[in-house]
Amino acid sequence: MKGWAILLLGMASACSPSPHPGFKAVGDGVYLRYHVLGDGDAFVQDEDSIHMLVRVTELGGAPGSLLSIQRWYAGNDLRHGALLPILRRLHTGDSISLIAKAVALPWEALAPASWTPPPGATVLQLEFSLLDIRTPALIEAELERHRLADPEGYERKLIAAFVERSGHDWIAWGTSQLHYRISGLAADTARVHAGDRVEVSWRGFRLEDGVLIDDSQRNGGPFAFRYGDQDQVVKGVETAVMLLRVGQEGEFIIPAEMAFGERGVEGLVEPWSPLRYVVKLEGVVRR
Repeated sequence: MKGWAILLLGMASACSPSPHPGFKAVGDGVYLRYHVLGDGDAFVQDEDSIHMLVRVTELGGAPGSLLSIQRWYAGNDLRHGALLPILRRLHTGDSISLIAKAVALPWEALAPASWTPPPGATVLQLEFSLLDIRTPALIEAELERHRLADPEGYERKLIAAFVERSGHDWIAWGTSQLHYRISGLAADTARVHAGDRVEVSWRGFRLEDGVLIDDSQRNGGPFAFRYGDQDQVVKGVETAVMLLRVGQEGEFIIPAEMAFGERGVEGLVEPWSPLRYVVKLEGVVRR
């Protein structure tokens, strides 16, 4: 039957009894009806991203009168409560109606945070139209094409997504893509100046996957250098030292132009890759 746009109201007659004409019981107080079958073949998997149109109304109301939203979801986020029977049945192009109480729906994943769900006992009718499915392999391929076509644009989006997802308050340094947050009490409130001898410890990670790529402890302890001398540390770490005070530690998102740039580090850091560094200013000997 795939490929047809067909009403399946007759399905209910062969299923569990339902108080809602045309719907079949698929769970405790959960009722389902197909509207349209699309021509996709794959079912939604937990790791997939799915593009859905969702419309919510009280039972008997106009579709979407309470909420109408079209967005991408993570399959695993929706696989809860009354939505379990939905995701087990949906293919690309399918359209399904669901009747359930508000309390049975995962609103934290389904709706915007600014939207207030109805009281838990309210019986709702929801329509789900699955517009597209993207598997992890497809997403990775699309991201790689984006990275190659517009590496700087890809990097900006990667940093913005990390900042938003982290839940921390980051400070942007000027107009650059470097972001930072600093903790700890300063033992010396004077900033570092060119010519000062500094001792710094750090750990560096790839921003995209969190893999450790740099650690000052591998050389037996903090790294000492004269601040301002060229080619001692990457520019982002040098900027971190300028922002820190003795005794403080900071977390820094360092854009590629302030790290390893368009060349990267073979086998370790891809070209145009932003990094995350945790840096501590251990000591300063003033010039």
